[in-house]
Amino acid sequence: MEQGIFNSTYQSLIESFEKDHLPERSFEDETLLAKRAAAFQVFSRKGFPSIKDEEWRFTNLNRILKQDFSLRPPSISFAKAEESIAGLDACRLVLINGVLAIEQSDVLPEGLIFLDTQAALANPSYSQLLGSIAVDDNNAMLAFNTAFFKNFYVLHVKAKKLIEKPIHLIHKFSEAGSPSIIPYRLLVIAEELSESTLIETFHSDGQASVLASYVSEVQVAQSAVLHTHLINAAAEDLNLIHHREVEQFKTSVYNNSNLALGNAAFIRNNFNCRLKGSVTETNLLGSYITNGTQHVDNHTVVDHQMPNSNSMELYKGIMMDRSHGVFNGKIFVRLDAQKTNAFQQNNNILLSDQATINSKPQLEIFADDVKCSHGSTVGQIDEQALFYLKTRGISEERARKMLIEAFVLDVHSRIPIKALQEYVLQLLQAKLDTDSLVTA
Repeated sequence: MEQGIFNSTYQSLIESFEKDHLPERSFEDETLLAKRAAAFQVFSRKGFPSIKDEEWRFTNLNRILKQDFSLRPPSISFAKAEESIAGLDACRLVLINGVLAIEQSDVLPEGLIFLDTQAALANPSYSQLLGSIAVDDNNAMLAFNTAFFKNFYVLHVKAKKLIEKPIHLIHKFSEAGSPSIIPYRLLVIAEELSESTLIETFHSDGQASVLASYVSEVQVAQSAVLHTHLINAAAEDLNLIHHREVEQFKTSVYNNSNLALGNAAFIRNNFNCRLKGSVTETNLLGSYITNGTQHVDNHTVVDHQMPNSNSMELYKGIMMDRSHGVFNGKIFVRLDAQKTNAFQQNNNILLSDQATINSKPQLEIFADDVKCSHGSTVGQIDEQALFYLKTRGISEERARKMLIEAFVLDVHSRIPIKALQEYVLQLLQAKLDTDSLVTA
């Protein structure tokens, strides 16, 4: 018997799959329906992951599954989303509770295709690719999403296209009535010799009571360059479980920043990057600033499968009050991946005796001609630096803020878009505008 969580939400989902969900999806092709059925078997057997699962050892889903979440479609308010980023010249796409708000979304420039569920599933090439990049029979939450998602979107960057304007995908969770679980998906295809930027921001109105299950599958073709940024600025009513699977081919570049700067009560990010071609490059940046009883968990995998590839991963975290951070980073260097250069670092500051961080960097190397390093640090505010600033007439609160901003600057300064940097700084300053800094 699997040691998962088999609660009332689980029972409700199991009962609804064949009774309600499958009949609604009868228009889908046999390949996708077969993937759903196989995923449902995995989820029904494993249940929601518990702390007895090594990958969820420090993240207890029981804290959010005390509520009874339902898969019933939430009420959708298409009130205008105001989450634009000042000074950012971008094409906006707005999803409210996982549903595309067409009237709030822009027309994309030439070289870009964005398809909603109906259009995407009508194209066999997309429906067959769906669920073939993110494949893991041991991942119960991925299986849940594959079995139950209703909305599916495709962002397709055509070959040899330089898309100068970033695409800003706004995920908004609005008033949903009773607690709702919302599974949805995105497929991103960057064809050969293309370059594009995708910015994703997450927001909620404080009344959503949502468990969002978001799966994004990303394919970066030969010699393509893809920049992605995820910024979570949601209120405490959002619980987010995000799984991203990236596959890269020869001479491609994938850059990602993953920033948790809002007040979402619970965030779990899985980032898995498979470097399937030679001379590939992967750069992963991350920061998480938590207070109250927030829980933010980042699990990353960088899998070097072919030679002459580079990866760089830098995550920094600041925990206040009784909040909890988790970082688990794995680097695999396969036997054929000679001449690999891989770097991973996780640095953390605890501003409270009650704050917690669980950090676990990992390396598994099967090749012999490589340069790999990994490390983790946990500390507190540098008292000497704090004293120095206070002797210069700076208040203790302001001095602490300055030291924290400097600590995460190494991550935030690498974001290449100035307007996005300024937005991130505003979120950080709002996050630090709390008595927690003085009373730590």
